[in-house]
Amino acid sequence: MKDAGVQQTILDTTVLHQNIALSMSEILTQHSTLFIKSYGRATESTAEFRGTSPSHTQVLWNGMKINSPMLGTVDFSTIPSYFIDNVRLLHGASSLTVTDGGMGGAVDMQTLPLFNQGYAVQYIQGIGSYSTYDQFLRFTYGGERWSTSTRVVYSTSKNDFKYTNYDKIDHPVEYNKSGYFDDVHAMQDVYYNSQKAGRFGAKLWFTHSLRGLPFLSVDYKDNTDFKNEHKQDALRGVLSWDKSLEKWSFGARAGYVWQNIAYDYTTTREMVNTDITHSRSISHQGYFQVNADWMPRSNWLLTANASVYYNHVKSEDKSPFHVGENYDLGRAEYNLNFSAKYRPMKDLTLSAVLREGCYKNDFVPVVPAFFVEYQMPGISTPSMEGGCGRLFVFKASVARNYRYPTMDDMYFKPGGNPNLKPEQGFTYDGGIEGFLQTRAFSMRLNLSAFDSYITDWILWTPNAKGYWQPSNLKKVHNYGTEMMVTAEYKLRNHWRFTLMGNYAYTPSINKSDQLADNDASYGKQLVYVPCHSANVNGRVSWRTWSLSYQWTYYSERFTTTSNEVSYITGRLKPYYMNDITVEKTFQWRKVHASLKGVVNNLLGSEYVTVLSRPMPGRNFEIFLEIKPQW
Repeated sequence: MKDAGVQQTILDTTVLHQNIALSMSEILTQHSTLFIKSYGRATESTAEFRGTSPSHTQVLWNGMKINSPMLGTVDFSTIPSYFIDNVRLLHGASSLTVTDGGMGGAVDMQTLPLFNQGYAVQYIQGIGSYSTYDQFLRFTYGGERWSTSTRVVYSTSKNDFKYTNYDKIDHPVEYNKSGYFDDVHAMQDVYYNSQKAGRFGAKLWFTHSLRGLPFLSVDYKDNTDFKNEHKQDALRGVLSWDKSLEKWSFGARAGYVWQNIAYDYTTTREMVNTDITHSRSISHQGYFQVNADWMPRSNWLLTANASVYYNHVKSEDKSPFHVGENYDLGRAEYNLNFSAKYRPMKDLTLSAVLREGCYKNDFVPVVPAFFVEYQMPGISTPSMEGGCGRLFVFKASVARNYRYPTMDDMYFKPGGNPNLKPEQGFTYDGGIEGFLQTRAFSMRLNLSAFDSYITDWILWTPNAKGYWQPSNLKKVHNYGTEMMVTAEYKLRNHWRFTLMGNYAYTPSINKSDQLADNDASYGKQLVYVPCHSANVNGRVSWRTWSLSYQWTYYSERFTTTSNEVSYITGRLKPYYMNDITVEKTFQWRKVHASLKGVVNNLLGSEYVTVLSRPMPGRNFEIFLEIKPQW
């Protein structure tokens, strides 16, 4: 009943770990309807849900929001898929079941406890093009009461791929300059299961990232004269407790996030270094939440939770061009959430959610959401034991939502606007889910449509004083359709065929009043938002062999609010990506192993996702996995 009427996409461990070297940005690109705005591997990658901006996508890790309190975004390139065991994408209004502020939706990531008994070790070594090396190591233990897991990821690369530069005269062949990266991730989680007191959990995740920021394709400077570098250290931790009774369940969460971000842009002239930018930002996020579920009858479910976040940010730039602090401030956020789910008849479930929030001293209006789910009667239900059946479920929802301005929006110097109003919107969803299962074939289909209106959209624009400043300028109308299909066919002679596909049609139209006489943005698609996106993943396996093929497509994206295409930089061309993977597994008595080969960008497509940011052509990776058996 908790998911009644909810529009969601679930990515399980198999999808997340199929290509172990991928970050969450690449996983979401290949297996969801989200548009990932990426500057290349190991560079900033943000998610745009249903044609909204990256700050409109709320991201949770084990129940705790991890969006930057400064920018409101999450860089998915810094999240190894190896660290995530389950992901739920909550579309539109469905995000209100877990958090507020997801005008486009929410990404809910989970690190799960183990259920196997005994000790286990897994080691993976990856070698790829451009001097790329990836190492993955995991130790696990599972017992009757205790379970623990230790994961470590180390990735490094020169990332100096070769490309044809169409932004310069004569189209010279150049190398990606300053694209190197060196990332270390470590995660420790421990669980204790007490039959009387419930289950206790602790998760700790550390990240150290050193990345060069690649030069633009229109950049003529020598990379030996400049240093353009981004460093990030982050520590995230969550403590949890859960207890279930016959009609009640209780839970509590406490978490903390610390981030230290440094950005240096330095020039060297005649052995003298000059800082153009010397930016430092340190943020602290504290989190606490309690929740309770009560099921007084078999057809009623009542839930309540309360949460508090405290964010503190110190931001400064010590370069000669900007000396001093941007701001050194803290802000508390409170949220109350109540929901009631009622099943008046066997095939119909109704749900209502009410949220109330407070940011610092500002209360926002109550946020309501309503969901309905109807299961067509007279249709057999598919069996998890491999039986036959089919099922069709209709879902619909309507909700109001809001998002409070980020700390950079309000306090950044120069330009921050403390008088900004929260963004507000209404979202309408409707769709159908279908399931079909026989002994050899299974299929799941999800087709949905949505309509969303957002007012007081926060937009940074240049002002008369020569710097950029945010204002509540825009009204945006998002609408469209989303489709997801998964199918699997098994043959008796060990053949298995799997197909997964996603498609999204997401017009995102500016409905604001004209800002000036020459403003031609009304009625136009928002910048960098594709109207069409699709991906298909096909997999064929036989005994110990498997072959996978990945196809990804994005339609054209405009770089100006007027969607002007009369000049070459006005639009980014559509592009298709093709990747192929071949894997062979080996099983001996003392050890299990696998050898995997990957070809990315199989056809050598030349493309960009962001203006003047070239992307790599055809490249290769090889992975060796070893799992000792005790």
